Amino acid sequence: MKKTILLLLTILLSFLPVHALRTLNENYELVLNVPAKKLILYRDNEVSKEYPVGVGKSLTPTPLGRFKIVRRISNPAWVNPYRQSKVVPPGETNPIGQYWLGFAMNKKSQEFGFHSTSDISSVGKASTHGCIRLYPEDMKELFNLVQIGTLVYVIYNPVEVKEFENRLFIAAHPDIYNYMNDEEYMKFAKNQLSGANLVQEENLFKAIEVKDGKDYFIGWTGSKKLNEQESGPVDKGQIN
Repeated sequence: MKKTILLLLTILLSFLPVHALRTLNENYELVLNVPAKKLILYRDNEVSKEYPVGVGKSLTPTPLGRFKIVRRISNPAWVNPYRQSKVVPPGETNPIGQYWLGFAMNKKSQEFGFHSTSDISSVGKASTHGCIRLYPEDMKELFNLVQIGTLVYVIYNPVEVKEFENRLFIAAHPDIYNYMNDEEYMKFAKNQLSGANLVQEENLFKAIEVKDGKDYFIGWTGSKKLNEQESGPVDKGQIN
């Protein structure tokens, strides 16, 4: 009898999605860098994957701060939060796709969340009402990994310092919400480059001048550990 039960359990588990098995004992966190239009999935404090995203436009910005996933819905309905319009039922005509991960709500009862989009050209742009758009296949994967209570950090850091084999690169992104000036860009960069040997400082200035999001080689890590990435002017974009 016990052998029969074990066999049945083995057969049932073999039909479960791999994601369902992986999420049981793993700790995930999400970090969204708005100006970089990038969502980073952390697993046990290590970067697991990066997703390109679309974020809120300047008139309807994505809120900044520390949040948690509070709603997780498969096949959600949708209604435009800025117009008195009919509810769009789940299905192919629904602009937010098959999955919804809500993480914040303002005083006007507008909920912000992660969702896919039928307008894939909007991924990588600042064009939403504040929500975060992903490619449909990315959103499906993310939905199957994170659960209610997963931490979400939404930061605003237009200056990214990257390290590869002791070499340093910097990428500066446009200040889509007009939160910073070039002097603050430089301060952000230098705060993160403590302990670095800058052999091509002119590239640092060029990256901040052009703000094209491309990686520019600037030097080597040196003997000291670099500072952590800046979180940005979070106080300017808190939810209200």
